[in-house]
Amino acid sequence: MLTLEKFTGINNVQPAERLQATDLVSALNVDLGLSGEPRRRGGYGQLSDECHKNLYQADGFLLATVAGDLTAIHEDGSRVLLYESLGMSRLHYCALPDGRVAWSNGLINGVTDGRAATGWGVPLPESAGFAQAVAGELDPGPYLYQIAYVRLSDRLEGGSVFGGRLEVPAHGGVLLTGLPWREGFAINVYLSAAGGDQTFLAGCALGDAFSYLGKTATLVLPCRVEQAGPAPVGTAMAWWRTRALVAQGNVLWASRPHGWETFSRTRDFKQFSAPITLVQPVDDGIWVGTEKELAWLGGVDFDGLAYRRAMAAPVVPGSGVAVPGELVSLGDGPGQGAAMVCIAGGMLVAGFNGGSLARLSQERYRTSAREVAATFRVVDGIPQYIAVPQ
Repeated sequence: MLTLEKFTGINNVQPAERLQATDLVSALNVDLGLSGEPRRRGGYGQLSDECHKNLYQADGFLLATVAGDLTAIHEDGSRVLLYESLGMSRLHYCALPDGRVAWSNGLINGVTDGRAATGWGVPLPESAGFAQAVAGELDPGPYLYQIAYVRLSDRLEGGSVFGGRLEVPAHGGVLLTGLPWREGFAINVYLSAAGGDQTFLAGCALGDAFSYLGKTATLVLPCRVEQAGPAPVGTAMAWWRTRALVAQGNVLWASRPHGWETFSRTRDFKQFSAPITLVQPVDDGIWVGTEKELAWLGGVDFDGLAYRRAMAAPVVPGSGVAVPGELVSLGDGPGQGAAMVCIAGGMLVAGFNGGSLARLSQERYRTSAREVAATFRVVDGIPQYIAVPQ
């Protein structure tokens, strides 16, 4: 029986005749000590025989899809069904500053506090109702109107939709009917001045009808939610410097600063040449992986991020994890600050603050995995990057 006293790592790149006595092509259930000594990896205990997938450890609860249902598992063992029949496809998560967790499978998204699941942001109205002129005190002329939902639980206003123009005669007013009322929301109504293009708050509707009969001069509070909307339904997500980041196809969206449930539909996005597979922020920039490249967006303000291609190779979905820089090699020593590790071009790479990139396994190990579930941990003082093919 072969006994290894010292192990220099996996090497599946060099041909067999060039391997050293301390090299192995593969190893199963093995951990390495700080001196390179191999030892059997610790086992596990089974807690449930149901299929658990998409595990995510949040603050105080664990999220998982259990037999296709999004479920929160609390520290006392209790379980809360959050979203039924979500399916077993990959879920992406993002921890939000208020303690909730955003989730998305590319078709459906939401947020949860471990007790209930809600939509991520305030929805857009599906229609703007019907408008007609009535008696009132408005100046004569064409009026533009739009509406927006307001969530009653926290008064958060969503994006607005336009309802067209209405010709109002002298001494006229505006009556809206058929408004898309929904439980838990009020409807803000905005009107322009006669012949104007900018709209101003006219009032708030708590049902499916609203009328404004006052003077045009009292319309003074402008609409601030044009072209806004809820979070796009995407894939890779992250939190970075007061903004939530969401990848949707080849577009990286950013929420409004400190407003992680509101996204602009006309700005605050970066477009790439291929579908995005990784979004991993560090202190002074964002590492973005796609099916064609690993890119560095340098800067501390989303609008001013500077793009640079760091590696012309595909990045494996699910492989990106945040790591402390001092636990990862950079050149002849450890890195500093925030860092990330992912699989790009079949090899393990590390990205650091400032856009520095280290190819950790370039000459020793390559993988053909196309999608993984990855994590980073420290066991007995030993940093471990674990990626399980999906």
